[in-house]
Amino acid sequence: MPVVTLTNSTLHVEMSFWERVGSLSSNISIPLTSVVHATDDPTFIRHGLGFRVGGTGMPGFIAEGHFRKNGNRIFANWRRGEQVIVIELQGQKWDKLAIGCTDAKALATEINTAIAGLANN
Repeated sequence: MPVVTLTNSTLHVEMSFWERVGSLSSNISIPLTSVVHATDDPTFIRHGLGFRVGGTGMPGFIAEGHFRKNGNRIFANWRRGEQVIVIELQGQKWDKLAIGCTDAKALATEINTAIAGLANN
């Protein structure tokens, strides 16, 4: 599963070799100033990611790669059994990141706290 980490100014999504191959992407780094909001959304994957533009997918089991839905560009890296965190972005290649993790609620809180701290400075 991808590892999401935060620094003072950047959100990093680090993927294993096979996750990068499956998603046709490299590791992702996003400035925190481009992160709008993060939510834990268990229904996001179930409601469909839209049209897969590139990557690997088997509905209900794996979603890795580039998707388009309702005009949004979505990057997903999720496998069955993982919780989903949805990170909304602005001014980046992707409009949303849908990433599998072990504790989506805690990670969303950490990200939202970090971007709120930027807004207060």
